[in-house]
Amino acid sequence: MLKFLYYYLRSMRLYYGFVTATTVLVGLCLVRFGTGGAGAWTVRDAALLAMGFLSWGFNQIFSDWCDRNEDAINAPHRPMVTGELKPLPAFAVSVAGLAAIAVVGYLMSPWTLAFLALGGALNIAYSLLKRVPVLNCLVYACAISCCALFAIAGMAKRCPTLDEFGFVAAWIMPVHFLMCHNSYYKDVKGDRAAGVRTLQTLCPSVALVLSDSMVFLAVVLSGFTAILNVRFLVFAVLVAVLAVAFHLAVSRSRFHRATCLNCQLCVLLLHFHFFKASWPYAVVSLIAIQLLFLWYNDEKE
Repeated sequence: MLKFLYYYLRSMRLYYGFVTATTVLVGLCLVRFGTGGAGAWTVRDAALLAMGFLSWGFNQIFSDWCDRNEDAINAPHRPMVTGELKPLPAFAVSVAGLAAIAVVGYLMSPWTLAFLALGGALNIAYSLLKRVPVLNCLVYACAISCCALFAIAGMAKRCPTLDEFGFVAAWIMPVHFLMCHNSYYKDVKGDRAAGVRTLQTLCPSVALVLSDSMVFLAVVLSGFTAILNVRFLVFAVLVAVLAVAFHLAVSRSRFHRATCLNCQLCVLLLHFHFFKASWPYAVVSLIAIQLLFLWYNDEKE
């Protein structure tokens, strides 16, 4: 039992849990600041954040099974590939976990089920469209952005407003698009062998230019905002440092390091609009991701 739990936790890739949890946090901030103030954080907030954090890991089990052919080349030490994590019991735990999220979410607001179902459908679509360049990243971005809509529905007990949908489309989706795009550098060898078409396998130089351009726009935007608040200057510097470090890691084929930086960069960019209030959580997340990578130290996993 302990052995199963160990390999299940490793397969959850807990550092990515901060990506979905931070997306939930942005949704919570949209509701709180949209109503005029933050107020005291509640058990409801904590529950939504916990569900956001765990949702990535529960879903990752299915993703590992779907990607096992490419992973046999890119990440041959993953428990699902080596056989150390048996699919059926792992599926059972993930289904139970996702079912618990659905039940708790429904008790908060029936609207949460709509975005949980939408996220699940988009995730399946992503698996089917992974061989289509650019569209794969877009579908992934839409799927993960549902975490913010789920949080809004659970917190406000209603469907998100048009303005909230607009914010998700204008900021959250592009950030997740960039993260998905950046995640493909480490998988080039396996993707080519499996016939998965990404910009990294077709036009590596164009892919890197796209990565750098999107981050550069974020740095410029935060630089302008820094005029209004010194914390945003810190934000801009942090984004620039992570972006340069990511570029260097990819250029030197240090893909495990690039994965850590990509995760940290995504989490930090999600904080942009609420960085003045959420910067402590952002700092804790960046440190936690770095520490978790000490446990996930196998580049082939």
